[in-house]
This record gives sequence, C-alpha cells and structure tokens, in this order.
Amino acid sequence: MLLADVISDLVTFLDDKISNTPYTLAVSGGQGAGKSTMCKALEDALLPKGQKTLTLSLDDFYHSKATRQMLADTIHPLCATRGVPGTHDLTLMRQTLAALRKADDTSHTPIPRFSKSHDDRLSEEDWLIFEGRPNLIIIEGWCVGAEANFIAEYPPTDWERKHDPDGIWKCWAMNQADAYKDIWSARDALILLRQKDFEQVIDSRWTQEQQNARESGIWQFENRDAVADFCAHYESWTKGIWEYLPNYADFHIYRDSNYIFSYL
Repeated sequence: MLLADVISDLVTFLDDKISNTPYTLAVSGGQGAGKSTMCKALEDALLPKGQKTLTLSLDDFYHSKATRQMLADTIHPLCATRGVPGTHDLTLMRQTLAALRKADDTSHTPIPRFSKSHDDRLSEEDWLIFEGRPNLIIIEGWCVGAEANFIAEYPPTDWERKHDPDGIWKCWAMNQADAYKDIWSARDALILLRQKDFEQVIDSRWTQEQQNARESGIWQFENRDAVADFCAHYESWTKGIWEYLPNYADFHIYRDSNYIFSYL
C-alpha cells in the first residue's frame, strides 16, 4: 500500500482519541525508515480536521557537541557520536513535553533544533516557537521505545568488538536507557516502522545524507562506507528493537526499498 493509505488508517485510528488533553503518539524506526515523512503527512492530514499537531524529533534533543565530547573524555570515545541512549538531553525533553502538555491557546513553547550537518544543537534564537496547545504530540526517533533488555542477549557485532572490545560503551548506553522509560511510558500509542534488514537502513541513511548535503551544502559523510560506520553504532539496538518492540506497537509497518508499505 502507499503512504496515503497508511495515513488514512492512522487518521481513522486517531479520530475518536484526540481530545482536549494532548494525545501522544510515538513513532519508532531505523535510520531513513520514513518516520519524518510519515509524521509530516499525518500532520497535513489532520490539519483540515482542526487538529493541531506537533512532531518532536528525538534528534533535536541530542546533547551538544561539547557535552558529548565531555562524555567521550570521561566514559568512552564512542560517546562523542550522537545516537545511542545517553546522548540525549532528557531534562530538556521533559521540560519541553511538560510545557506542551500544560499549554493553552496563548502559549509560546520553544522547541529545540539540532543540525545534523553541523552535528550540534542550534542556538536558542534559531529554535522553533510552537504557538498554542497541540491536540497531538508525535515523538519520533530511531530508538523511541528502546529498552536495555532488547539487546541484553545480543552478542557484540564485529564493529563493536573492534571499537569497544571491553563493552564499556555498550554497557553505558544500556544503563542510560533506563532514564528514558518515563518518556516512553507516557505515550498513548506506538508505531514501529520496519525495514528489510540493516543493509537497507544503511542505504536509506546514505540517501538521506545526500539529500541533506544538497540542501545545506555540507557533507557529513563522504560516501556510503562512512555512513555504514556511523550506522554501526546503532546496529545492536536496531535489531533488538525490531525483535521486541512489535510486542508493544499499535501499528507494525514494513517499508520496502520502493517506499511501499504493508502491515506486519
């Protein structure tokens, strides 16, 4: 089915659930799975129905480059790379969610923004200001809903054996995952977008990188191999999410390389 068919189903699902209290929809999926595209399409579909929607990207709550470098200096060099649990500013995310949930029609809520091209959070003067009260809050991100037990039994990948032979970084990220539980548990519904395999994740992220570079003029990764090395930070988590998160998802959706969707 096409994305439009999925969006139609989601609108029907949400019709009798959105009320005066902001409804929280979580969207989880690997790099380049189509989360942002789906969220934008859902926003557009709900707007004519008078529903005010805000999508919060987990990416926008990454710690600053300086903070991640501090983690790299004190815990493990891999902590400098954004992505795994522990590299997000959860205090800022909780503050933002709390402000949105108590907002009224006159509220002006600042929403952080992160530049992937610069690998750093934008200054507050460049943040989005959300006006009013949202009917629907969408939280989207590659590790939304992830828990440490999802990967506890996964053996290290070859990449992890090379870059984290003592498992210090991986254990740190697993321990950090517990701090996200209150955010994940506050959701009202969950969508999991699934790709075929991890090679498709890399391909999708490489396509995304080329699009970002065309828009910004800045290349973060010079080729697919560099993207594959970046995505290797997420491989264990992504596979664990694919195995365990369907048990909690309201919608489990497969997206193939041609952007055709099907329910699992």
